[in-house]
Amino acid sequence: MMAFSKIEQPQLFKQQVYEEIKNAIINHQILPGEPLYERNLSESLGISRTPIREAIQQLELEGWVKSIPRKGTFVNNISEKDVEEVLQLRRAIEGLVMELLIPTITDEQLEKVEQIYFSQSAQREDNKRFIAIDKDFHNYLAELSGNSRVVQLMQTISDQMRWFGIRALNQLGRAEQTLREHEMILTALKKRDLAAAKEAIFTHIEHTRIAVRKSLQT
Repeated sequence: MMAFSKIEQPQLFKQQVYEEIKNAIINHQILPGEPLYERNLSESLGISRTPIREAIQQLELEGWVKSIPRKGTFVNNISEKDVEEVLQLRRAIEGLVMELLIPTITDEQLEKVEQIYFSQSAQREDNKRFIAIDKDFHNYLAELSGNSRVVQLMQTISDQMRWFGIRALNQLGRAEQTLREHEMILTALKKRDLAAAKEAIFTHIEHTRIAVRKSLQT
């Protein structure tokens, strides 16, 4: 059984349990298709089953798990349809992000984008950290768009992208390829070249799609 962090603040039980289980799913510590047992989770987290049950209900509403009558609750599998739908959204959102931020991005903001890039480069041997910083890279660009709804949409799909992304990193050379693609995005942003920035982001998303789909076939 995997080790969870003990839950210590009663008023936050449900939210903390939800975050613990969701992150375990995203990081593939609990694999697609695996069952969730309330008793085991209760023992691992050191709390009663009630907040665990409530957290699992929330996870089911969001599509992370599925309850099957008389069988139990299982982590959902990643389907090719899931991947296509999320990446279609991401392509639309991040293309718009480039359009919105290119006219207004400052040198100071570009320095921060570059810092995130260097931070990710330093974590290429740690898939979990690598993908967490990948999320920071894309979400920060969304913030620079100045459109709060774009930010919300990116945050909505970013957890699913982390789930897919961890799987994609199993493909040989994907981490290095990701860094090269981020460097291309950064270079286009520094030039304030909208066409190049959109081409770089679309190439990155397409290569992500290919890597994730290959990972689903292994």
